Amino acid sequence: MIVDDLKMKARYFSCLTPYTDDIVLLEACWGEILTSYSDQRRGYHTLAHLQHFSQQLDLCKHNLSDYSTVYLAMIYHDIVYFMMDGTNEAKSALVAVDHLGRLNYPSHLIGNCVEMILATKAHAENRDTNINYFIDADMSILGADNASYARYATGIRKEYGDSIYFDAGRTQVLRSFLAMEKIFKTDLFYEKYEKQARLNIQREINDLIR
Repeated sequence: MIVDDLKMKARYFSCLTPYTDDIVLLEACWGEILTSYSDQRRGYHTLAHLQHFSQQLDLCKHNLSDYSTVYLAMIYHDIVYFMMDGTNEAKSALVAVDHLGRLNYPSHLIGNCVEMILATKAHAENRDTNINYFIDADMSILGADNASYARYATGIRKEYGDSIYFDAGRTQVLRSFLAMEKIFKTDLFYEKYEKQARLNIQREINDLIR
């Protein structure tokens, strides 16, 4: 996938320029985002993932009450990765709080952004419709075509495959998805991806337990 990081940067700036005219700080924050998602250890949680996520948000943009905050949550949701203690989401949220606070983003909207980022830990249905669309867009790769899903699975293995526990851990995670009554919480994403996601996940489990 060819990544148009300039388009993502332009959207990021457009979300924030109503609140700040500090272009130097905006550039510095964006530079930190690029550096994090370009880490060579990443196989899936990369700029390409952000671009795919952004494209999925475009599908439901008219359903979102605050697209800018959802978009910013998307940008920051995996900025911190490879935390073996399970604090990826919490630490990513802290970076969002730091950046957005310095960029004068409204504090109550920063709080909403944090809630979205933290919701990606469990991917559970939420009372907030914005969050349900957000986590569905994040999970949409599960319902991708066979080739795209295979690239996703390979990318995840690159990130964690060195562990002798990878196959067992990955199988457990995938089975937890299948155990959900609905992987996708919104009608839009459920109808578009649920059936294929379950086929993809079961196929990967079969490969892992052979």
